[in-house]
Amino acid sequence: MSAERVRGGSAAPATPLRALLSALLLLLLAGPTAAAPAAAAPSAVPAPSTSATLATTSDVASASGLQLTVAPLGSGIVEPDSPLAVRVVATNLSTAATPAGTVTIAVAAGAPADSATLASWFGESDADVRPVPVATAAIAALEPGSSTAVELRVEPAAAGFAGAWGPRVIEIAAEGEGRVLGAARSAVVWVPEGTTPPTATVVAAVPLTAPGFEGAVIPAEDLAVLTAPGGLLVRTLDAVAGRAVAIGVDPRIIASIRILGTTAPESATAFLDRLALVPNDTFALAWADADPLATAHARGIPLPPVEGAGAALDPSVLSTDPSGGGDGGDPSPSAAPGDPDASPSATPDPGDEPPTLAELSAWPHDLTDIVWPQEGTATASALGVLAASGVGTAIVGSANLDGGRGLVARVGDLRILRSDDALSRAARAAVAATTEQEWQSAAAQVSALIAASSAADASVVPFITLDRERLGNSLRLLDLLGAIEALPWARGGGLATASAASGPEVGVVDATISEERLVDVGRMLDAETLDRAFAEVAVQPSLITDERRLELLAALSLGWDEEAPAAADRYVEASADLRSSVQIVEGSTITLLSDRTSLPVTVQNALDVAIRVFVRVDSSTGRLLVEDRLVETIVEPQSQTRALVPVQSLTNGEVPITVSLSDAADRTVGQPTSVLLNLQAGWETAAIVVMAVLVGGLLAFGLSRDIRRRLRARRGEEEAA
Repeated sequence: MSAERVRGGSAAPATPLRALLSALLLLLLAGPTAAAPAAAAPSAVPAPSTSATLATTSDVASASGLQLTVAPLGSGIVEPDSPLAVRVVATNLSTAATPAGTVTIAVAAGAPADSATLASWFGESDADVRPVPVATAAIAALEPGSSTAVELRVEPAAAGFAGAWGPRVIEIAAEGEGRVLGAARSAVVWVPEGTTPPTATVVAAVPLTAPGFEGAVIPAEDLAVLTAPGGLLVRTLDAVAGRAVAIGVDPRIIASIRILGTTAPESATAFLDRLALVPNDTFALAWADADPLATAHARGIPLPPVEGAGAALDPSVLSTDPSGGGDGGDPSPSAAPGDPDASPSATPDPGDEPPTLAELSAWPHDLTDIVWPQEGTATASALGVLAASGVGTAIVGSANLDGGRGLVARVGDLRILRSDDALSRAARAAVAATTEQEWQSAAAQVSALIAASSAADASVVPFITLDRERLGNSLRLLDLLGAIEALPWARGGGLATASAASGPEVGVVDATISEERLVDVGRMLDAETLDRAFAEVAVQPSLITDERRLELLAALSLGWDEEAPAAADRYVEASADLRSSVQIVEGSTITLLSDRTSLPVTVQNALDVAIRVFVRVDSSTGRLLVEDRLVETIVEPQSQTRALVPVQSLTNGEVPITVSLSDAADRTVGQPTSVLLNLQAGWETAAIVVMAVLVGGLLAFGLSRDIRRRLRARRGEEEAA
């Protein structure tokens, strides 16, 4: 749940009387300042009903429909000469008015909260901490859909701040008519006079992806949109370029631009130019940001690799100038993805074989052999599959690891980079914030979590990972990164440098994987297996298998999020459509009038590649002899071809036959078709005899007429003489 959501705690008041007494007590403690929210007076005396009044649950808050968003002011830093100040925005999300009441702030000001306590506190679970009410302000009644803001201030001494520097949890509760209307949680950082907090190195990673595309590559028109000013890829790069943020690059983006050669959009080639110049650490994601653990969970196998060249290429692809212009210089060799010696625009010799997709997506990454699964999805068996497949490093969330605290760890032969789940959730909430209040609320959580890590051990490197959702507002990400760098207890660092050290062996806390997801991934793998078998019908099978492999990886993309089931359905449906693309064209009853003839069979190819099939005819009776049971036929793309199967009619009558197609391995292609033949053996001879007689008769008749005409002419001449 994001940081701007309503927060809660334990139980609500047990009885209406108890709740009413609690509200009256808080009003008495607040005194005359209750009507002046901006200058609310503190109360250092904990009320007997503290836990009952303030430790509310999200269910209670959501039932009332009052959402509270709390944002500590002053960057969430409390010092002896600066008051604790928070701004609370109350929004009525229900369809009924909420009553007037009070807003109370409670603080656990004594001892600093550690990282585990903060993670529980922000995650709305039962943290072992009980804040004490220190200030109260009035809140007006709210009509449905309306909001109001309340600011509470209290001096540190009056709030009880004492002890070592570090984060302190705070809770805001709204009450009215004897019941809890809403609650929210946050934290501030206490810095005593004369204290210089130790500085922790904070690293972060952001994915540079284009989620939501099902194709093997991203079309040119979409690349133009993604890389135009204000486009998704440009916004992401704008936010992180030059910052202490590692960039996980989707190789599909690079290959999709390069494969277009000189026809690539100008903005896309300019984007590659700029990406090559940023000083950030980079590493390669899986193709289309496919989930590297999906197939390990479903079938215990590693993610299928990219294969082949994928398409015919323009000779200018991979020129020394990423824009495709080139300077005619000597080509530099291609390299595999992650090769540190690779050039961002490695150039093959135009006379060489077309470059593979691995060469098209090659990039001089700073971090190599690394995978980044979705947080909260790691299991010991899946990580074992990664290690067995040769993967060197995996980014794994802290919730899935048991033991150790540092950035680097090991699980068997697999190197682990531990991301801080609670810190990452808070950072993502800040980036997704739609209002300044929401951003400040999430940023306060980020500040407190980093402070807790630094206070415990400044040598530990907090690792923030941002999610795969489309970046809505790059300014929020810019603000967050700037705010982290401005914290007295944090400094930005590079992931490559910070992860250079070794780490201890840790255990794995297995995540629970959705059974529906396992089924969906299994269906897609089964569909691809069928597709690969069907592809043997093509003259060049790789033209089908290469593209389907890329589409499988796209369907496994982490960017689909809640749309993942629909993406799986579309992939399986496309597989069925593919395998039905080669069929026999059904016709009506065929009449054969000769003993020996050729049976015409029309084969339709709806694919974009040429196919080679074998036409087979099986007769259910002995009336028809098929002289060649397998007739090889080549069918060009998007066309039909008539195959001629030699047969012999033995007797007259109707004969049902079955016509089917197979590939070179004798696997059935498409659906067999039943055809009814009408055999009229011998009719050809009889017809010839009849025709011969008719022709002979005509010739005799014509000759007779000619003779008689000549005789009459001769007699006429004799009489005239």
